[in-house]
Amino acid sequence: MQAIILSEAAVAMLRLELKRPRKVRDVDHPAYRELVAAGLMEPVGDGFRLTEEGRAGGAELVEREQGRIERERYAPPDGDLSEAARQLLRACTAAGIPEGNESNRPAFRELVRARIMVPVGSFSRGDEVVFRWTYWGWQKRFELAGC
Repeated sequence: MQAIILSEAAVAMLRLELKRPRKVRDVDHPAYRELVAAGLMEPVGDGFRLTEEGRAGGAELVEREQGRIERERYAPPDGDLSEAARQLLRACTAAGIPEGNESNRPAFRELVRARIMVPVGSFSRGDEVVFRWTYWGWQKRFELAGC
């Protein structure tokens, strides 16, 4: 099962099928065909069902493929940071990500430009208040913070 590489749609469909079989919509057919070609599902009447291989190793495959998709989604972060951004990065690493405010927003914007964090709009708190790690930002947070 190590050689199987799935599209994002096929990974999502496999994750759903592992939880509970679902009714097949027309829009889902390409993902199901990909899972059939990989030997993880088989056609049955108007629908599809997991094969023995799909049931046995599907969860592990979903986890591995989700990690691969996330790694490919963002380019690795830039490490050329100002001291203010590096200090904020150290604080985020040590105590969690604080809310963005007027005093730390320039440093957060620098971390966003460096692909270490992404802003998450909040309906109740507004834009550039809540920030989350990117995949690579989380993986390299200690290295980038100089810890």
